[in-house]
Amino acid sequence: MLLFIPFLVIQMKLHSATPGKVVCEMKVEEEHTNRGGTLHGGLTATLVDVVSTAALLYTERAAPGVSVDMNITYTSAAKIGEDILITAQILKQGKTLAFATVDLTNKATGKLIAQGRHTKFLGN
Repeated sequence: MLLFIPFLVIQMKLHSATPGKVVCEMKVEEEHTNRGGTLHGGLTATLVDVVSTAALLYTERAAPGVSVDMNITYTSAAKIGEDILITAQILKQGKTLAFATVDLTNKATGKLIAQGRHTKFLGN
């Protein structure tokens, strides 16, 4: 899976995709980092958005629309060269809204890097 952002390409490996759950992996590269040399918070937010939307696409009613709400709690840093796992799970899917959680963890240690919550409008 390739994610194209102006001037930035993120390569992720898809580990698994089941109804309501997607697990991806990526290596933190220099272009993914902030001035402190750790995974940029804006990129973390983008990963929460993209991977939770992918989890919605693997559900029975896959018509995700716009984001309604998204928040991220940053708990530790990911450094250049580290592999991270991005796990998105759909918590609830109603008629017009879907609610997801996304965990970014260090693959080697299992340490939580960030946790996001994402609410998406469901289109027709």
